Amino acid sequence: MTRLPLTLLALALGPLTLHSQQQSSFAVVPFESQQSFGLDQESLGALGGGIAQVLATNLSQSPGGNAAPRQTTASAISSQELGKNTRIDAATAAKIGKLVGARYVIMGNFVDYYGKFRLNVRIVDVQSGAIIKGMSNEDPKMQDRDQIYLITQTIAQRILLELKLPPALAKQVTVPGAAVIAFSLGLQAEDAGNKQKAASLYERALQSAPDFPEAKDALRRVKG
Repeated sequence: MTRLPLTLLALALGPLTLHSQQQSSFAVVPFESQQSFGLDQESLGALGGGIAQVLATNLSQSPGGNAAPRQTTASAISSQELGKNTRIDAATAAKIGKLVGARYVIMGNFVDYYGKFRLNVRIVDVQSGAIIKGMSNEDPKMQDRDQIYLITQTIAQRILLELKLPPALAKQVTVPGAAVIAFSLGLQAEDAGNKQKAASLYERALQSAPDFPEAKDALRRVKG
């Protein structure tokens, strides 16, 4: 019997199986807005995706961890045929994690109460489907909307510590909350196929945060 090379076999089996062979440590799903006030609805709707991408990038900067690509995770979420207002629970998160070949799924929600920001994170074990740890930015000195990026970086380090993985080697950069929101809106525009609008929003994010790594990568991506 003729045996196909591994790369051809993976392509024949499809993209989700290919990513299963290239085991990821994490899949990070978009965070949900919960009881939020003070931001317009468009920003709230987009921010969960931006937070997820920043978190995924920081987790991937650990020598012992990497996150599944955003589009791969999005495809796995779409395959679950969730209703518009259906929230991803731990069992569904585990199914998503298995589709992308992840060991853990990171999920959660955020609250923005007129600028006081709270990020609530859950770590789901893909094999058992159980939530193995929850964490948040409990420190009252780190609950300002303008600290979203720092909050997310800090949570990423705590996740890695909890799972006994090496710390992320991320460079500490200052990214204002407004830049994270512009970046998040850019991701939303990019997903809708509007690369011109996405590029404009990524450029806006970089105007106030020139060292914003995720925005730099996104701008290069949409400009080809």
